[in-house]
Amino acid sequence: MPTAPPKIPDAHAAAVSSNDDRASAGAGSAGRLCRRRVGAAVAGIAALAALVALGCAEDGDVVTIHTGLEPEPDAELIAELDTDGDGVVSREAAEAAAAEAEEEARLEAERAERDAARAAQEAAYQELLSDAVAVAASFPGGQVLIGDVLANIVDSPVTLMDDPENPTHEEFVSRLTSMIQLRLAGVALDELGFPVDIGLADAEINAQVQAHLEGPFEEFAQQRAIEEDPSIERLATPHCVSALAVSSEADAVAASERVQAGEALDDVAAGVNLPGLTGADGTIGCALPLDRFGGGELALALLDLESGEMTAPLMLPSSASPTGELWVVLRLDSLDTDATDLSLIGPFAGHVLTEVMSAYEVNVAPALGEWNAGNLRVSLPILP
Repeated sequence: MPTAPPKIPDAHAAAVSSNDDRASAGAGSAGRLCRRRVGAAVAGIAALAALVALGCAEDGDVVTIHTGLEPEPDAELIAELDTDGDGVVSREAAEAAAAEAEEEARLEAERAERDAARAAQEAAYQELLSDAVAVAASFPGGQVLIGDVLANIVDSPVTLMDDPENPTHEEFVSRLTSMIQLRLAGVALDELGFPVDIGLADAEINAQVQAHLEGPFEEFAQQRAIEEDPSIERLATPHCVSALAVSSEADAVAASERVQAGEALDDVAAGVNLPGLTGADGTIGCALPLDRFGGGELALALLDLESGEMTAPLMLPSSASPTGELWVVLRLDSLDTDATDLSLIGPFAGHVLTEVMSAYEVNVAPALGEWNAGNLRVSLPILP
């Protein structure tokens, strides 16, 4: 006998019929399809999904499931999940709806958690700002108070700041960062023998710092940089160079071996070099390595040479070569040490000063953020 068509038995129920009823009117019961309502609340959906699973039992073609829901919402549920309009909802659809609702609830909980964290952060920031004598940051030899930062902002507001007397968290931290940096520079200079009074107003501290950076401290920094890395002086010294410049690696190796065997480089270059790249005798001239060759392989190879030495063959893509490859062997003829000028690759003051400043310990009020020694900045608190 054919089974009865799916129905809703009463105002508080949903009905389930077999899948085969929809495919063949006289077929036996081979599957279960369940109707239910998807409510807005996650708890309601999860509970209903459980009832659907129980209702799809192996004890008959039609199972009545009491949902405990109102008739009208029941109808809304069926309309939402009944995608083909036959009045029947499958267990898979019900479970998928429940899973979707649970995922939305999880995302909503995460959003609520983030909002609460931001609110707590803002509340802590506002509470700290109300205490002018609270310490915003401390460092070797001094500290910056909340009131110091607020007064600095009011005295020198940045362009487009909406309300200097009530700065945002980001605006406050930005100004605090500048004030710490200035004082750390003063402390570092003072320790290195260039006096700075960090107890003065910011404008006066800055004037003292700038006077040192633009004056004798630069020479001090140059010498310190050379002591730490002697190769820096080579970068500031003109290198007088000759070259073999040919179109293949084999030609470059052969020309280099001839010079190493005793032939004069200018004679070999005159016979093998591509036109227009060097003088007729292979000379290129005298210049700083980075000015002549940029920061590429040729400049680095040149810095490793002593006078009279040659590099291994090096390849550069070049339209000046018929093969598209320019193979070069450089020879360092001499170093023009009389023309060494460190100012050509400086200034060094900022680098040396930053290196010293980054070693200092700085403590920032947790409600404001934390100090990042790598970039000498206060970073805002990280939210979840």
